[in-house]
Amino acid sequence: MFEYILYDIRFNKEKGYKTISKHYIIMLNPIYIQKYNIYDIFHNDNNNIIIISPMEQSQLVINYKNINFDVNICSHNHTYIYVLQKQIDYINQITLTINSEIIETKVNKYQEFKDKIIFSTIVLNEDNYIVQWINYHYKIGISHFIIYDNSNNNTLETTLNKFIENNIVILIKWKYPYLLQKSGFSAQTTQQNHSIWAFKNSKYIGLFDIDEYINLKMENNINILLQKIIDYNNININDIGSFRLLNKFFYNPHNLSTTNYDFLNIYNCDQITLQGHEKNFVIPKNVLVFSIHMIIKGKKMLTIPHNILFFNHYYFLNKSNRGINKTDLIDDSIKYNVSSLLKDSI
Repeated sequence: MFEYILYDIRFNKEKGYKTISKHYIIMLNPIYIQKYNIYDIFHNDNNNIIIISPMEQSQLVINYKNINFDVNICSHNHTYIYVLQKQIDYINQITLTINSEIIETKVNKYQEFKDKIIFSTIVLNEDNYIVQWINYHYKIGISHFIIYDNSNNNTLETTLNKFIENNIVILIKWKYPYLLQKSGFSAQTTQQNHSIWAFKNSKYIGLFDIDEYINLKMENNINILLQKIIDYNNININDIGSFRLLNKFFYNPHNLSTTNYDFLNIYNCDQITLQGHEKNFVIPKNVLVFSIHMIIKGKKMLTIPHNILFFNHYYFLNKSNRGINKTDLIDDSIKYNVSSLLKDSI
């Protein structure tokens, strides 16, 4: 079981009292079973045991105490999600039968974010821009960030230390291959479905990348804006699986500075992309399978009009080989959200 703060209690012989110091677990480790290509086994906030795996091999038959796991399959051939539908209390070690083999395994338990708006993303060597991304979105109402570290180094542990200590960031070691032969971009899809199933009782989970910034047109808080959209349109939240946001590409053809927050002052852009690059705030209780840009199995996606809400995609950020397109379009509307960012950053 993961404890996010460990208390080290030591008796001081000279002073005659106990001292308590805090030690934060910087990076959480999924439970990996290489033989069966299992990426993690965990007990979620809905009292289910969940097993996440890429679709790199045949479907597994998994059993716990004579109860078979159900399986949700990605029709894009990315991810298996095995679910023990019977609700059970958490125990940190269980005995499973996998393809007739008895397996003793630990079970992870992640922090719960009931009714919170959180972000989940996978990162690969994004240290230069991740702090800005967290600060910006924390400022507009994202309460917690689940960061799956796919990098080859461990520098994020230091870069995000203050956010981890403040319980704003949960850092998960996700060292799995980003691209596999059969299951494609499975590191990302396993990450997305991992969060959707681990944090079922969170209010919304934003599945955005580090170079994507929410651009609120009418409010400075995402929770307030989404609630206004719900109220104004008389939306039954139980009938939808996500709020889908449209994409707008931003480019840097003049090689302007991208240091610190400078890239937010680059306004050269394209038209709104109407199809193929959308991102979502999913409602996890209404989603069974997700794949990068869309719900595969679950309730319908609701597309938000871009005059109300969309996201800026800084296509050039941390990528020297792209994002230099020249256009005649300018959009500086993100200044509405950026204006107080620097002085109030964490």
